[in-house]
Formats: sequence, C-alpha cells, structure tokens
Amino acid sequence: MVVSENKRVMHIDTSVRFFQRGATGIAFKIVGTGEHKGVVFMSKRKKELKLLFDLKNNYEKLYAICIYHLIKDSFDLFDTLVICNDEKYLKVRGWLDFFFEGNCDYGGKEIISISYLRKITGDKKIRSYADKVANIYRVKGVKSGVRRQRGVGLNMIDLDFNIILDMLKKEK
Repeated sequence: MVVSENKRVMHIDTSVRFFQRGATGIAFKIVGTGEHKGVVFMSKRKKELKLLFDLKNNYEKLYAICIYHLIKDSFDLFDTLVICNDEKYLKVRGWLDFFFEGNCDYGGKEIISISYLRKITGDKKIRSYADKVANIYRVKGVKSGVRRQRGVGLNMIDLDFNIILDMLKKEK
C-alpha cells in the first residue's frame, strides 16, 4: 500500500524522548482535519517507571503503550498511521501488533514509519505533522487546567500508572 491523496493519514510523534530529562509529550495529528490527541509523561512518572521497571531496553514498549492508548478509540479517523522514528520502529510495531492482537480494526490499517514515508514520497525533508503538536502537549501539559486551554486546546488522555505497569510486565 502507498499513502495516497484520498487516504486519511495520522502522524504520531514525541517531543522529548523517554530517556531525556523533562516531560515527554506524545501526540497524534490527523493530516487535513488537524484533529489531535495526546498524553504527557511528567519527569516524576518517568523516574518512577525507571525505578520499578528496567526501561533501558524497553523504551519502544513504553512508546507502543502510549500509541495504543492514543489510537485504540480512533480507528475510524485514519487509514494510514505514520509513526515517527523516535524509538526503533520495528520494535514499536511489534509491540503494537502484540497489544492489538485479534483487533480487526487495527489489522485493516496501514502502519508505516516516517522513514518509509520519506522513501515512497521521495521527499527526504518531510517531517511529522504531529511534531509541533507533541511539543505543545509537553509544554502545556505540565500547566494547570485553566492555563492548558489557552491557545491551542488540548485533548489529553490520562494514562493510569498501574495500567502502564501491567502492560510493561506483559511479554510476547
């Protein structure tokens, strides 16, 4: 499959990688409509996860968990999912396949990396459409509720810490 003009494309990106200091924003943006949704991982939550679970070799799994929770109720919004290469794409894709095992809606979607999108479009400078949105979630997500809604309104999901831990403990 190739990304065409009549397909609905969703881009997912992170603002700061999980192993870097500071909050991490992860968001998707639908190309064309501009619809977006995101989640923020505060530094404190990242530290707690590092203490309870060896994340050094599992950042791809954590990224896949975030993507899972962002898109699980949004399959009707897109045909193609473009995942940014912030973590190793093949590992992230493998974990997504594992988490969505048996889900017919997920099976019918085309999932590609931003590198593959660059290859098929011939545009080596193409960037993720969700790049700026993920950064907005990172910056505004740490602010109070009232201040979050100034400017670009956020559509944040709240990831329960225990759900994340349970998913991190799952093995293929």
